[in-house]
Amino acid sequence: MASPATVQKQYDGFAGFYDLLWSGYVRRTLPLLMDAARITPGERVLDLGSGTGALEERLAETAPGAEVVGVDVAPAMVKRARRKLQGVPAVSFERADAHALPFAAERFDAVVTASTFHYFDRPAAALAEAARVVRPGGRLIVLDWCRDFWTCRVMDAVLQRLDPAHDACYTLAEMRALLGASPLAFQRARRHRAGGLWGLMTVEAFRPA
Repeated sequence: MASPATVQKQYDGFAGFYDLLWSGYVRRTLPLLMDAARITPGERVLDLGSGTGALEERLAETAPGAEVVGVDVAPAMVKRARRKLQGVPAVSFERADAHALPFAAERFDAVVTASTFHYFDRPAAALAEAARVVRPGGRLIVLDWCRDFWTCRVMDAVLQRLDPAHDACYTLAEMRALLGASPLAFQRARRHRAGGLWGLMTVEAFRPA
């Protein structure tokens, strides 16, 4: 089973070549999250698992004036993101664990996470923390691999055996069940194909007022 320490170790090692390795995947998939999140200028946004800052880079162009805080468990990824976006106003990065966030309650208008949820070894705790830091009426948007696709069922089974950082992929029904047991309320979800291999889902939820 994955743990934050295991994920940290893996991504500290990946940080130097992460953008080169995953740039094509990010280019194909990140617009799915942005379309679902609909971030507007002036909003306060928390990005869980921000990596090297790909989402923050795009939001600086599409939603100028939004305050975006990216958190990642791997210090090397945080360092790289800070270097890439140095001088970009209202964007910051912190080393933090999604299961125990260092922020005050109701600080953010939206919490987003892109291709990271399958690393959370305590998904209920991560959802509870997202609910705590988002304001009443605020929203959570998850983009992640979806086990409703056979390619992702195979990938999930392989990664659970070979990748110590990987925890689990979920079906849409499983994500709805996790949200149903959380302080958040399910709103809508969609399945997506990105290339021949990747089957993903966007899941939107909100914190009831």
